[in-house]
Amino acid sequence: MHNFDELQFRQQDIVHSVANNLTYIKKLDTITNVNADAIADLSGIMRDDIIKSHDIFREITRDILWLNMTIHGQCALFMTIRQLELAVLQLTQQLDELMDAIQSIIMGKFPVNLINPTTLRNILKNVSLHLPKNYELIAGARIENIQLRYYDFMTVAE
Repeated sequence: MHNFDELQFRQQDIVHSVANNLTYIKKLDTITNVNADAIADLSGIMRDDIIKSHDIFREITRDILWLNMTIHGQCALFMTIRQLELAVLQLTQQLDELMDAIQSIIMGKFPVNLINPTTLRNILKNVSLHLPKNYELIAGARIENIQLRYYDFMTVAE
């Protein structure tokens, strides 16, 4: 009987072990389900965060492009303003030179910077064409004579 009691005890022990294993399996199954649900929830949260990050990235990219276009436009505007400033400065200098030339002419002097030699030659050539017969200009119509006389004339006028 000792064997029988021992067998019965072992059978109860095996049944108890099987019951404990089933309990462990049920617990593991529950924990696995909880973990799977947690992973699914975290995956959804990560997906939402990635979508939000992508949307923010697109907005930042759009803003950077707008800023780049704005800066480019302002650079072009700045360059145009600088060119206008230079043109106004040159105009002011030319007006000052013109006023000085007019003042010299009023005083009876012919300023050197008023007419360049080529323009003076063309003017004198046109004048010589309208002179009566047997009259001519002192310097003549040749460019070499006009340039020499022109500088002599300017030197005397100053």
